[in-house]
Amino acid sequence: MDAVLCLLVMAGTWLWVVKQRGEWNLLLANLAGAGSGVVTGIVFTLIYDAVIGTSMATPNLHRSLGVFITSAGVLAGVWLWIANRRQPEHPVARQLLGAVCGLAAGMATLLFLAVNYFPHT
Repeated sequence: MDAVLCLLVMAGTWLWVVKQRGEWNLLLANLAGAGSGVVTGIVFTLIYDAVIGTSMATPNLHRSLGVFITSAGVLAGVWLWIANRRQPEHPVARQLLGAVCGLAAGMATLLFLAVNYFPHT
């Protein structure tokens, strides 16, 4: 039952983000909906575990949430920063460069935090 509630929260968040997409295309809205659904599902699981108790939450789920949100924020921030530069490159080339740099920065942050938050015991 806990997992069904978590999936309902995730699906509801995904649908809400896609419906509120505004000028975004459907692919980006679905990607944003999926990412926000995962974060909302993790937060719901943490709150549900604290209030009611569940066997679904792993011991380090709160750390995973911090690592996930930080890495996603770095990826998105670097991507937008590079893509919005005023350079003579073609807009598609700026987006590709932003994606590559954002992915590299996000993965580096993810690896750094994963090594520090989840040491091998």
